[in-house]
Amino acid sequence: MTEKVKIFATLFALTAFLSMQAPAEAITVELAKKCRAMALKEHPTPRVGTKTGEHKAQTAYFRSCVAKDGKMDDQKK
Repeated sequence: MTEKVKIFATLFALTAFLSMQAPAEAITVELAKKCRAMALKEHPTPRVGTKTGEHKAQTAYFRSCVAKDGKMDDQKK
């Protein structure tokens, strides 16, 4: 192998290694259930056939809840 090929192979391997991301950590079943229940309480599912966009609000609330580890500030007491 020539010197240029060795350098290219080394740089390619280093770039591939450094660009690898750590796998995402899975959420627990308990957290998913808690956040789903909170999302449904905050944004109830509308009747079938109505187009209110609540599913987007539920999804956004759920993702926010998971990101905050289930500690939502806007919980009604």
